[in-house]
Amino acid sequence: MVPVIAKLIDHARNNPEWMVVYSNDAHRADDAEIAVWGPHAMAGTRGADVIDALTPIGAAREIVSPKRFYGAFDETGLHEILQGYGVTDVVIVGQHTHYCVRHSSYGAFIRGHGIEVPTDGVCVFDGVDNAAAIEYLRTIYGATITDSETLIGASINKAA
Repeated sequence: MVPVIAKLIDHARNNPEWMVVYSNDAHRADDAEIAVWGPHAMAGTRGADVIDALTPIGAAREIVSPKRFYGAFDETGLHEILQGYGVTDVVIVGQHTHYCVRHSSYGAFIRGHGIEVPTDGVCVFDGVDNAAAIEYLRTIYGATITDSETLIGASINKAA
C-alpha cells in the first residue's frame, strides 16, 4: 500500500490542481480513542509522524493535519482548509478501511465533498473483509471506488 500512496503523492505534487493532506493520529492521553486502543501515536512522538517513505517535503499544496479521532475532519479544521484551496473532491487512502478511512469518508460526505477510494491504497486489520469495508463506503457515502492507476489518469481538483 505504501508504494501506491507514494505514487499518488508524487502525482499530486506534479499537478497544481491536486494537494496532499497527511492526516496522522496525534493523540493526547485523554483522547477517547486511547481508552479503546491504548496509547499509540502520541502527539510529539515519532509514532505520530508521517512514515519516512511518505515524508512531506513542504510543497505549497501539501499540509500535515494531525488528528485525535478516527476521522480526518473531526476537530481538525480540514474542511475549511480544503475550502480555502477550492478542493471539492477527496481521495482517501491509508489504514484502516473499516476505521479511519470510513470515518474520514463520513466527514467528507457530510461536508459535501466527492469521495474516491483507490482499493490499492487502503487496508484493514487481519481477519477483516476489506471488500465489505469498501462496499460500505460505496453504498453509504457514495464513494467512487477506483484504483491508483485510474486516479493518476484523472486530473481534477482533489486532495489525496
